[in-house]
Amino acid sequence: MKHRKPTPAWQKLGLRVSKKLAVGATALATVFGGLAVASVSAQASTDRNSYADTVGNPTFEAARKEYGLTKEMKNGAILHAWMWSFNTITEHMDEIAEAGYTSIQTEPMSKIKVNDANGKKFTENWYYVYQPTNTSIGNFVVGSEDDLKAMTAAAHAHGIRIIVDVVANHFTADWNAIDSDWQKSEYFHARNSCSGSGGDNIDYSNRWQVTHCHLLGLWDLNTANPEVANRMHDFLKTAVNDGVDGFRFDAGKHVELPNEFDGSQYWTTILQNGSQYQYGEVLQGDSGLDYKAYANLYAKYGEGGGGATASDYGKTIRSALWSKNLNAGNLMSLRNGGVNDDQLVTWVESHDNYANGDKESTYLTNDQIRFGWAVVGARAGGAPLFFNRPKASGGNQPQFAEASQLGDAGDDMWKDTAVAAVNHFRNAMDGEAEYLRNCGSEQNNNSCLMVERYKTDNNAGNDGVSIANMGGDQNLAGTPTKLDDGTYTDQVNGGTITVSNGKITSGTAKGDAVSVYFNTSVKESVSATVSKKFSSNTIKVTLNASNATNLTYSLSNGKNGSFVDGDSLTIGGDMEIGDSVTLTVKGTGAESGEALEFTATYTKVEVQANTIYATKPSGWSKMYAYVYTGDGATAKNNAAWPGVEMTAMAAADSCAKAGTYKYEVPDLGEGTYRVIFSNGSGSQMPGASQPGFEFSGKVSWDGSSASLTAITCTATPPDIKTADITFSATADLKTGETLYAVGDWGQGKGKTWNRAGGVKLAKNGNAYTGTTTMTKGQAITARLIKVDANGKTTWDEIGDVKATADKTKTVDLKWTNAVENTVDITINAAADLKTGETLYAVGDWGQGKTWNRAGGVKLARYGNAYTGTTKVGKGNAITFRLIKVDANGKTTWDSAKDRKSKADKTKALGVSWTSGKVNEDGTIPDDSAISISGKGVADGKLSIQKGNLAELYVIGTQDATPSDAVWWSDGAAVAVSGTGTVYGVQTGTAKVNVKVGNQTATITITVK
Repeated sequence: MKHRKPTPAWQKLGLRVSKKLAVGATALATVFGGLAVASVSAQASTDRNSYADTVGNPTFEAARKEYGLTKEMKNGAILHAWMWSFNTITEHMDEIAEAGYTSIQTEPMSKIKVNDANGKKFTENWYYVYQPTNTSIGNFVVGSEDDLKAMTAAAHAHGIRIIVDVVANHFTADWNAIDSDWQKSEYFHARNSCSGSGGDNIDYSNRWQVTHCHLLGLWDLNTANPEVANRMHDFLKTAVNDGVDGFRFDAGKHVELPNEFDGSQYWTTILQNGSQYQYGEVLQGDSGLDYKAYANLYAKYGEGGGGATASDYGKTIRSALWSKNLNAGNLMSLRNGGVNDDQLVTWVESHDNYANGDKESTYLTNDQIRFGWAVVGARAGGAPLFFNRPKASGGNQPQFAEASQLGDAGDDMWKDTAVAAVNHFRNAMDGEAEYLRNCGSEQNNNSCLMVERYKTDNNAGNDGVSIANMGGDQNLAGTPTKLDDGTYTDQVNGGTITVSNGKITSGTAKGDAVSVYFNTSVKESVSATVSKKFSSNTIKVTLNASNATNLTYSLSNGKNGSFVDGDSLTIGGDMEIGDSVTLTVKGTGAESGEALEFTATYTKVEVQANTIYATKPSGWSKMYAYVYTGDGATAKNNAAWPGVEMTAMAAADSCAKAGTYKYEVPDLGEGTYRVIFSNGSGSQMPGASQPGFEFSGKVSWDGSSASLTAITCTATPPDIKTADITFSATADLKTGETLYAVGDWGQGKGKTWNRAGGVKLAKNGNAYTGTTTMTKGQAITARLIKVDANGKTTWDEIGDVKATADKTKTVDLKWTNAVENTVDITINAAADLKTGETLYAVGDWGQGKTWNRAGGVKLARYGNAYTGTTKVGKGNAITFRLIKVDANGKTTWDSAKDRKSKADKTKALGVSWTSGKVNEDGTIPDDSAISISGKGVADGKLSIQKGNLAELYVIGTQDATPSDAVWWSDGAAVAVSGTGTVYGVQTGTAKVNVKVGNQTATITITVK
């Protein structure tokens, strides 16, 4: 979320005045506009379970299937009806369903700040929708709670589900606009905890600031407060009871993860609300952001899943559209941040990309949006969100042409023929695999991208391809494909492509257009896992049916029964090696009444080792094998790219001669195995964006051919009696140090627990590794040691690591020396600095540069104190003094004697200018009485204008606004808040007092 920040009229909390001064209280009530209207919707008496109420409801399911929408929200397209009212959505429900959207995302439903002068225009106005003033349902853009209920009912009647945008991180910046029952200081983070105007300066590498400072000056909710969490939970629960099915959480990363700070349980409280799908606006890119934790958190609490926004992939898509470079290799990864692809919400553009001042996506044309949607909307992963722009806006038009207003539907691109075709394609291909490739027989036309969706079952009705062609007409004949044999119709432009034996044999991708090839007629089919050989004890076979009745299966071994789509059978447990069983699946077409039948045969075979022999191409210094099975979310591999480095054989075997590179492939489970060879640094075969060579068993590659050759090796494998054990360790080494693994693994007398019998570990990537050969079955006891350049040995203190040499494998070690050599010493100081002055702590704590700024600690302002931290050798004596340095470099030394302490542990030291006392707990020494200060305060006096505000704070305490401070005013002229903000109520003079502990300070304020 990014919004323009309005200037707040009132940003402080809980003003109060002397109870006996009725005139002052009356004036105060008038000034602050009578914010006494409570506004929390009553929770319905029945808790609704969205998932059970929709996909578990036959009426809803009948409507969903009628429009062909996906069962799971995480798999379907989302229409972001940006700034549409609930009634506007209801009026367009038929068209939305016909356009193929599984879900609709609405605007925030909470009461919001209203700027009457702006009316319902977009310009300088839209962002107020993201500025709540309470947790009641209804605002001037979306409508009332009754409108919400009517909309959700209409959506469910069409098999559509509703996602509501929720602003759960903050309220509006205008304190006066916030409802009175929310105007409690404990509900919000303090303004003065962060720098900037209104505490809005945020260092996005600092998670505390990201979660506690006031984003764009908006009042940041104290989300660690259980009462705030409970109120937000009730708000969401009410919406679910009103028919809402999911939530999008605005500014999600600005709310701390559970227990990240302050023991917060905000998310775990509010996410348990009965909805089925929830995701957060968690924009990627911040250092320190645990994107995966957020995505997993949102997904955890919905039966239909959830996750986070794939903002990085949106950037990648837009970059490709601007450059007209749709290279499949660049667009393959969804940049998922380590989570599953089905935990992502993807887009070509979001409302922030379009509507913010930087206009990141505003200038995209309708054609570019179509091309982007043909990619994003067709992908197997992610729930794609289509953002609806205001009418006649964007591209070469103004950002906000004001041809439509807040509450209206936007332009018609959301139901564009190509956009709707992609949605229907996505729905029809739900659950199918995907493959991305560039167009043409050489797959090298980067202005034309194909997103294939397929299921290898000899049924063209399950397959299709979405094509974004930003170039001229492209002949597709000769293009490799995963599609089953058959003819496919372009649902956008007409025309067909024909597929035979893994290639497109005829057809054209229209130039400067989107083509969506698939067959939309009702698919009547029965099928099952295709025929295959298996070497495991059993195999799981899945039975499928589409628009079919009277479903039965029978096995040639006599087993039979009925089934429903998605049921599975486990076969093979009673089969011997070489046995086969044939499965026959039957049904009747639901509309045609025709008989449907499918057969497959499964054969149990011996476990077959996959081994690759290869000749290293000329010019390659190394040889890597990247082996994988499956595509997209189903893919498995032997290692991250470029795979595993192959080794040259020292001696010939019965399969290949010495010098040939050999790789024994690990078991990746069932599926088609493929391999890509590379040198690890740019050269590869097959080329970039090409599928790997398919193989099974023992194969060889000659270093240049476009295929592998099966080979037969007759030699009997030797009985291996040893195992190669690789020690892999992580450790920080100083210059001259060497790492060893030492211990006892049967080395023999005199070679245990010393370097002579140990393994020297060498740097290998991010680890240190070394390998030794042991007798198979040998017990291993090992520990790390470091040896410096002088031969001094340091033993790791974590203890021995134990393992068994049962096979060739890696034993992981980690240096975890528990002795810390340094501790962090924080100095908290109180001092009055003039403009341009900087405070330092200088002295001697073993740092080498003693008693000067270069070796000292610069202290930065934090609240009413100055603080800085340095590392000190554990046990060192600390002697220090404060100095002030002005803008001209002049240094003033504190007249107090040197302060002394000891670096016995990580701790804070509290000191005060001219006081020699040191508080070991970090608190500022209280050697003098407290006083009141603030801008304009002089000699205990302050003058302000009637109707103006001033901020006061306490001198002589560690915190400028201590939590135990009690403020009061003894006159009607001035009102004061619990945090020291004063307001000029009427002309006159009053004394404002503060009490902290047993100390009291007073200031005289004159109101003019």
